[in-house]
Amino acid sequence: MKVILTQDVENLGSTHEVVDVANGYASNYLMPRGLAISANRSAMANLDNMKKVEDRRQNRLKGAAQQEADKVGGKTLVMEANTGKEGRLYGSISNADIAEALTAQFGVVVERRQVILADPIRMAGVHTVPVHLHRDVKIEVSVQVGDLSQLPAPAPAEAPAEAEPAEVAA
Repeated sequence: MKVILTQDVENLGSTHEVVDVANGYASNYLMPRGLAISANRSAMANLDNMKKVEDRRQNRLKGAAQQEADKVGGKTLVMEANTGKEGRLYGSISNADIAEALTAQFGVVVERRQVILADPIRMAGVHTVPVHLHRDVKIEVSVQVGDLSQLPAPAPAEAPAEAEPAEVAA
């Protein structure tokens, strides 16, 4: 059965690609989940229009993701955590904790699945964590973890330019 993918499907194809799959796979998995539509005549006629609409949407999303990346660029995310004698955390910092901290400290809304963390952070110190804001926009965030009383102050970000005072009449 020929179907048109509406989303990227791992090991099958990318969005708006026409693929040939087994009837059961299409009708029991792809179509109920909204991952594909049947490649009938009308859908094939609309394929070019769907591609153009999706390209515009992806460009808009990429621009928004780049603005979010610029907000975080060069800054350090500071997370407080209780530590033991050797710098080991009581508990751990997960990708959900990092996503929540990015929203709280920088105003960048990130879902936990966008924070790529192989294993939870269990040691105090500075860690580099990749964050995928868009399929074309990936950033690396420095995460400083530990007791705030023992952490060195993060490097200050550039202060915004202050307005020059008005001249005083003599």
